Amino acid sequence: MTNKKNLLKKCLFLAFLIITITIVFSIVMKYNVEGEITLPYSLEKILIVSRIDTKNNEDSNNLWNISLTENNNIFIYINQSQKSSNETIKNIKIENFNITKKPNIGQIAVYRPTGELNNLYEHSEQNYLNSNLIYNGAKIDTLKTLEIGNKGGMLGFRISLENLGNYISNNYDEEIVYDANLLTKAGINSENINFSISFDILITLNSNITFKGTINLDLPNNDIISNPESYLEITDFNNIVFKRI
Repeated sequence: MTNKKNLLKKCLFLAFLIITITIVFSIVMKYNVEGEITLPYSLEKILIVSRIDTKNNEDSNNLWNISLTENNNIFIYINQSQKSSNETIKNIKIENFNITKKPNIGQIAVYRPTGELNNLYEHSEQNYLNSNLIYNGAKIDTLKTLEIGNKGGMLGFRISLENLGNYISNNYDEEIVYDANLLTKAGINSENINFSISFDILITLNSNITFKGTINLDLPNNDIISNPESYLEITDFNNIVFKRI
């Protein structure tokens, strides 16, 4: 009789252990898929401004010698999703830039804003592709000094596709328009310059709690060839999972 009781106890304990492990495993799997259900601060929108920029080169042999670069200005808006929370933003880090689809031509570079709003990247030289950008929480957004409002705001950086080639011409009657039309004239189509990039965004609160998510972007905007400056807003972030680290 005692042996039966001991066996029953072992079976019940084993069943309890299996159920507990199953519940814990289910919770972990659900968290890995869904991440944090509610965040004090979350993504509100991402604005991508794509355009072709040019530079006239000195060339004694040709009338026109114009270098072509495709720039994507990325603006990320952070929203305070829990208005009752006393948490504020300590800093936001952008890191782990990863080229998931390479363009057919050109080299990718990542730049931080260094100037005023009318010319954000006039002094930008360091390529942050293999580094990170840190925006510190402040009273207001100041892109030039890498500061974002500690109760939500906007941060930005530029992803460039450089060394696309040169447009060369000796046609005196030609009217040069410095926009994406020069890509077509140089024999470059949108398929040549399409690429994809991912990066991690880490939101750290003043309580030192950090939430991390991964953002994937396809660049440039699809209508870059037909528009001198193309705008795209992203507001659907169901595919971005934030986890506490």
